[in-house]
This record gives sequence, structure tokens and C-alpha cells, in this order.
Amino acid sequence: MPLLKSWNLIKRKISSSKGSRSDQSSKKGEEKKGETCGNDDGTKSRHWKTDAQFLLAAIGSAVGLGNILRFPNLCYKYNGFGFLLPYLFAVIFIGVPVLGMECMFGQITQRSAVKAFSKIKPFLWGLGAYVTWAAFMVVSYYNVIMAWSLQYLYYSFQSPLPWGDTTESARNFFYDKVLRMQDEDGDLWTLSDGMGTVNGPLVFALFAQWLLVFFCIYNLTKTVQFVVLVTVPLPFILIAVMAIYGLTREGSTDGVMAYIDPTNNPSALFSLQAWVDAAGQIFFGLSLSVGVMICYSSHQPAESKVVRNSWIIALGNSVTSIIAGFAVFGLLGHFAHSSGVELSEVATSGYILSFETFPATFANFAGKGASQSFSVLFFLTLILLGVDSAMSLVEAVCEAFTDNSNLCRKHVPLVVLFFCTIGFLFSIIMATKSGYYVLDILDHFSSNYLMLMGGGLSAIAVGWFYPAEKLVREVKAYTGEDAFWLPFFVDLLMQIFDPSYPDSAVWLQLRNRLHETIQRVSAVGPCLLWMDSLPCRTDLGFCSSLPHMAKPKFS
Repeated sequence: MPLLKSWNLIKRKISSSKGSRSDQSSKKGEEKKGETCGNDDGTKSRHWKTDAQFLLAAIGSAVGLGNILRFPNLCYKYNGFGFLLPYLFAVIFIGVPVLGMECMFGQITQRSAVKAFSKIKPFLWGLGAYVTWAAFMVVSYYNVIMAWSLQYLYYSFQSPLPWGDTTESARNFFYDKVLRMQDEDGDLWTLSDGMGTVNGPLVFALFAQWLLVFFCIYNLTKTVQFVVLVTVPLPFILIAVMAIYGLTREGSTDGVMAYIDPTNNPSALFSLQAWVDAAGQIFFGLSLSVGVMICYSSHQPAESKVVRNSWIIALGNSVTSIIAGFAVFGLLGHFAHSSGVELSEVATSGYILSFETFPATFANFAGKGASQSFSVLFFLTLILLGVDSAMSLVEAVCEAFTDNSNLCRKHVPLVVLFFCTIGFLFSIIMATKSGYYVLDILDHFSSNYLMLMGGGLSAIAVGWFYPAEKLVREVKAYTGEDAFWLPFFVDLLMQIFDPSYPDSAVWLQLRNRLHETIQRVSAVGPCLLWMDSLPCRTDLGFCSSLPHMAKPKFS
């Protein structure tokens, strides 16, 4: 019996020691997993209640003024197909890879831009600050356009509509009554005349817009996930109504053909500026390189289907833009037909298209109350589309601080109020007589340079320093999804050029090499235009980390 008791005591000690070692190893595994998922301080617990709410918020951020104002304006500038084809290429080869990279990066790190990039390398917090600054720059002028829409919504209830039924009268109304850019002699104010006086009614509308954004986002994600249940679905219904009505008007066929006819301005396809504008539209439309998608995805559980969600967001944004293009060009064709002029003579490109041509078009609608109804419908759609994007941009800025400061984290509404106030004060610059010129400069600078450069730097940081292979492996481990974006393209080429594929061992080896290359290019693709100017430092391991990729050459 004493021997039996001793044996049982030894067995208990062995089992307890094994249990303690297994507990320690499991804790180490959880700590290692926590390093990846970013839950290092236990504060990242504000997750979306459902996957649908995340998709609504992300699509709401992507689908904004860029879809119904900027996209049709650029199509009009390049005569439709001259911009439409570069845009479709940009969606596939830039939009989807970069959007997927940002969504995967945010979901895996569980942090907003500043904290997420600093997890790769401490000095990369500067890149996170850069994209956060870009978000602030964009929302500062974005809300000014929203303030214009609020003013037009107010005027839309008047009968008759105060801007008249011609483009000339609508243009004068926009410059004189809304922007207050005309002096007593009727001449337009210019930048050489100075900034000029502040436009009081526009400042009031701007204050109302920033106040609306604050109440929609005062508690960040906790508030946004309920607001988007109303502000996202409704604009899609309104856009569908406008598209159906516009396409059934007389003369709309001419507008649609100008939109999709490949024989219109084919020289635009060989214009570098058209392709740059297409890339800029993708970054602007999908809210890329401003920290929004990283921020929103950081509130997703690590197991969420991020690859699927990325495709849904990208396709939802692009389909909305294309449908809005049909609605806009249908209305432009109807207006040109009723005015007896060519479509190219209806208006100039730019934001003036939406605040000059559309109001004049609505004023020509026949039927009692039809003009007022469609004017209200249009500008209400702009406001609903814009408020979701504005909310996301403000949240990206605020979370950069709540993620890095316990004090800010404890006083979230005050942080939101502070940045809304700063944004409002900065936006007043664009409510002066020269404000329109300042807005146009900021819009061009942000979409064509600030966002594209941010996308290139982000792709380099995630693709090389994280690196891309690790991110793809982690997504595969957590979600079970394969994050290769273009394998179908490689397989298709193989089948075309080699009938023995996939039995050929040579093609099998080449395919595996190409798949590895695609994994890199999917993350780094948007920045290839800058790669030729980057220094190749072998001592830092930049080139040695890409043994299968030659440095790209551009003619």
C-alpha cells in the first residue's frame, strides 16, 4: 500500500507538471496570436455587431460624392468611353488589390492606420500619420461641397426654382447666390484678388454639415453602425429612381451613347492624364490611402471573410458609379435634346456640371411639382451619399488618437467634437470669395498626388516589410480564404499558350513562380510607377527579399 500511494503521488505530480507546461504554452500561443491581432492592451473590443453592418459602413464610405459627381464629370471630360475603359482597368489592377490589402491589414492588426503601420516598423507610424492627414484634407473640402448641396436642397422647395431653366441662368445663380463670387459689376472674383470676404450663408450651411457629421459619429463605431442602416440603402433607391426616369426621357439615348460608345474620343485612351485620373478616381471612390478601410476593418473579428468583403465593397462602388453614369448621361441627353444643342455644349466639366447643368435640367421637367421633386431627390441623394463618406473620414482621424492615447479613449465624444471643430474652422477658407479655387486645388492635389503616393508607400510597407506572404498566410489561417487576386488570369494564359497545361512540369513550375509574383504585385502593384526611381539598397535587403522579381523597367 505505501508503494501504491507513492506511485499515485508521483503520477499526480507528473500530470500536474504537464498541465502547467501546457497552460504556459497555450498562454504563449495566445500572446503570440495577440501580437498579430493587435489586442495588446485589451481595448480593441468595439467590433461591428454584424458583418452586414461593416459592409454597409464600408460601402457607404466608398459610395459617395465621387460616384455621382466626380465619376460622371470625368466621363464627361473624356467623352465617356475614353475614361470608362481606364477606370475598369484601374478597378481590377489597382482598386481591388489595394482595397484588399488595407482590409486584410486592418483586420489582422486590429488597429487603425498609425498603430497598425507602427507594428510593422516603429518608424512607419509616420506613414500612418500621412494617410490620416490625407483623410483630414479630403474631409475639409468634402464638407464644403456638402454645404453647397444643403443650400440647393433649401432652394429646391421654392416654386419656381430660383436658378431658371437655362445653363447660363443656373451658372449665374451658382456663382452669385451660392458662392458669392461675383462683384457688383458682375465680374468673377479670382485668386489674384485675394481670398475676399466670408460667405455668411455658406458658413451657416457648413456649420450645419459639420454638426450633422458630429451627431452621426460622436461615439465612433458604436454610433456609425446604426446610422448606416438608414443612410446607405436609401441613396441606392434614389439613384435607381433617377436612372429609370432619366433613361425614359426623350433624347436620353444620345446621352447614353456618348457614355458608352467606344468611337467617342479614342485618343483619350492614349492620354496619360486619363489613366492618372482613373487611378485617382479609384482611390477617391474607394476611400483608399486615407486610413478609412484600415480603421473600419480593424473592428472586424479576425475570422471574418475579408477577401469576400473586399470584392463586395469594390464591386458595389464601381457598379454604383456606372449606374450613376447612365442616370447622369441620360439626363444630359434629355437636356441637350430639349435645349436644341449638342451634348458637348451642355456644360463644362468639373463640379459645375452638377451645380449648373442638373439644376437647369430639373427646371425643364414638365408637370406640376416635378421640377421641385426631382431637385429635392437629387440633392438629398448627394447629402446622404456624402454624410457616410464624411463620417468615415472623421472616424479615421479620431481613431488615430483614441488608439494611441488612454485619455482620448476615455473621452471619445470630446475628441470627435474637437476634430469636427478644427475641420469646420479650416473649411471656412473655402467659404470665401476665392474658396472655390482653393477647393479645386485641394481636390486635384489630394486625389491625383496625395492619395496615389499614400497608396504606393502603403503597398511598399505592407508588401515588403510586413511582408505580403505573411499577411496572406495569416488571412488563410484565420479565414480559410485565398488572397491571390488574379490567379484566373495566369491560368487562362497557360491554357491558351500551352495545350498540355497543366500536365507540363515546366508550366507548373512557372505557374508557381507567377503566383508568388502576383502575391507581391497585388500588394505592391500601385506603386510600380515609382519603383524605377527608388534606390536599390542591397545592404538593407530590399532586393534580396525579391529574388524572383526583376526591377521593373518603364520606357
